[in-house]
Amino acid sequence: MLELRELRHFVAVAERLNVSSAAKAVNLSQPALSRQIQSLERKLGVELFERVGKRLILTTEGEELLPHASELLDRARDFVNRASGFEQGQIGVLRIGASPQTIAWLLSPVMAEFREIHPNVSLIVSEGNNEDLVKFTEHGAVHLAIACVGINNVLVGQKVYSTQLFAILPPDHPRAGAASLSIEDLAEDNMLVMRRGFLTRHLFEHVCAAHGVRPKVLLESDSTHTLAALASDGHGIAIVSSSARDIREIFNALPIHSNACKTSADVSAIWNPNRYRPAILRAFVDLLVKHGGAEKWAL
Repeated sequence: MLELRELRHFVAVAERLNVSSAAKAVNLSQPALSRQIQSLERKLGVELFERVGKRLILTTEGEELLPHASELLDRARDFVNRASGFEQGQIGVLRIGASPQTIAWLLSPVMAEFREIHPNVSLIVSEGNNEDLVKFTEHGAVHLAIACVGINNVLVGQKVYSTQLFAILPPDHPRAGAASLSIEDLAEDNMLVMRRGFLTRHLFEHVCAAHGVRPKVLLESDSTHTLAALASDGHGIAIVSSSARDIREIFNALPIHSNACKTSADVSAIWNPNRYRPAILRAFVDLLVKHGGAEKWAL
């Protein structure tokens, strides 16, 4: 018979895709945790993880079972909470997903304020790009994510802020000092862009397609700080968004405008109405809206 402890170990490894890091989180040695996972795989009759080079990844079966394991653990915690008289959400666990940029400027201060109000609620954060976050929410790996839901027909949410596409120019760029830029102004420059899957990259490619521009991509990165540093050193133009922390303080950061398509998008707190949601989720969403409301850009 399966034990909740075994599911907890599986989820810990699946969230981190690193046995050493997961072992610290569950207070086991790395060999002991590896044996626990192997034992669980034997009980289930499937492999949950595989190694590709030095990377640990979930198998198809692992991907399928992860949200169910997370939900079982959440329901077990909820059962204990209710039995203890905390059915209003004063204690429990809330799993949140966000991009690195959103974690830096929005989620971090929201978490700090939330913990002051609800000190007995544990917050677990998963980092990912926009596509990852939508999948996490659909599959139940997180209760709540901060992402652009697009045309998804499963998820629901509440708008938190609007994000605007920006270009960070090298110091000597001829367009430096302009009020805003069109994508045609940048068509001949080397571009420093976010990897596919990020909302910023999606907006950028959408604008390029609308104007018939084929961008010359010099570098793809997960980090807006990397892109901004390279732009500042003259290596190209960094394409970022207003959700990158301190973007307004960068001298040559200019908004991109277009008469053919939108260069901004709404970002929401999203959740899956068909999956378990802790009672405390509503309070966290309210704080996100409160903090995110000031981050709106109008051209």
